[in-house]
Amino acid sequence: MPVFYARTLGLALLSMTACSSTIATDDASLDRASMSDARDAVDRVEHDVEALDASEDAATDSEADAREPDAATVDAAAPRDVVADTRAMADTGAPTPAPTSALLLNGRDPMPCADPTLFSERNNNAVYFVYCTSMAHVWRTSDWVTFSDERRRTDFDLTGMSANGREIGSWWAPGVIFVPELDRYVMWVSVPAASATRTMDGWNARAMAVLTATTPTGPWVFREMAQTAAVGEHYIDPFLFRDSDGRRFVYWKQYGGGLSSSIMGAQVSADWRSIVAGTRVEIMNGYGGAGTWEDNVRENPAVYRDPGTNRYHMLFSGGHWDDGTYATGHALSTCGPLCVAAPDGYRMVSSGDRGILQVVRAFGDADFAHGGPGGAEFQDGAARFIVYAAAARSARGDRTRFLMRDRIQWRNNAPFVDTAGHRPLGF
Repeated sequence: MPVFYARTLGLALLSMTACSSTIATDDASLDRASMSDARDAVDRVEHDVEALDASEDAATDSEADAREPDAATVDAAAPRDVVADTRAMADTGAPTPAPTSALLLNGRDPMPCADPTLFSERNNNAVYFVYCTSMAHVWRTSDWVTFSDERRRTDFDLTGMSANGREIGSWWAPGVIFVPELDRYVMWVSVPAASATRTMDGWNARAMAVLTATTPTGPWVFREMAQTAAVGEHYIDPFLFRDSDGRRFVYWKQYGGGLSSSIMGAQVSADWRSIVAGTRVEIMNGYGGAGTWEDNVRENPAVYRDPGTNRYHMLFSGGHWDDGTYATGHALSTCGPLCVAAPDGYRMVSSGDRGILQVVRAFGDADFAHGGPGGAEFQDGAARFIVYAAAARSARGDRTRFLMRDRIQWRNNAPFVDTAGHRPLGF
């Protein structure tokens, strides 16, 4: 489905149902009843068009494989971890200091990856893997400078999964965690539901599947469906989180059918394969509202606990993934991983840096006209870096979302990329 058509349809739906109510940052106070049908339609438009982006990634796999260097052959003269702003150098003739953050993008060899999920090998915070939507790439690095694509060495055993679910190229936004007591990696991923049919807008229902593996590259064995879906229902963007007391959680976005448009959270069973009955909580309304920076979408939750303060920080994406409005926001809870009760439950908190609400954004930057920074996760327990995707314009003229990483600062118990516009550094 063409992006232009999807965006036009989405804007038309919004304009027909414009709401003049003031949108509060306390999501529990937002009345969504009169907007639910239109928002569900807009959500379907926004997310089904992601198939176009994933298809572009898959279509360029063979070309990317030819370009992707092994760690030993990467040009050390152009490291990804420190990239100077060559445009500024050309304009002024004076050298520009390299940014302190790392940006996983250069004009010669960017790494395609929509909706990245990041985890380290056996939780060692030394060797990292990044899985991407459509399983198009599995990036591996030990230094954030050199990378190899492990996709061709990654196996899947999908015995028992529905024919729809086995269409790996239609998988969205996996979440992966290593579980020491199981000695297994666990993946939750959004897949076409058994009840789904393919329409001109993509699959009309999405469920969440669970797979496990003994190594980061598999074989990934299908275990069960953590969440089935009726026609029209969509469960996407699962993120797995383990708290300091050992309790297990999953966060996701849902919309469509009879579902509320919401970022949700719940406890997970000891085997990490199912949602514990009675624990589902709406963390955040999934629709920012007319006039907010998120406009009609909040999605891609990712949670981090600060061990020093016992605060829970949620990154989320807002805006339209296929244009420059897309950005990363932040919500804070001081009362627990599923706590939503005011005044301490999840509420949007910004750093206050330069009066900018978003952690990282690219609105108004022509280099990110096809998609700003979203799908962000903190790199590890130190929370000094975030990894995300953005459709930056490379020297080849690509519009695909690429893997990116930036150093962050903290203020007012909120993270931010320290630039004048909170824009990605180093590009």
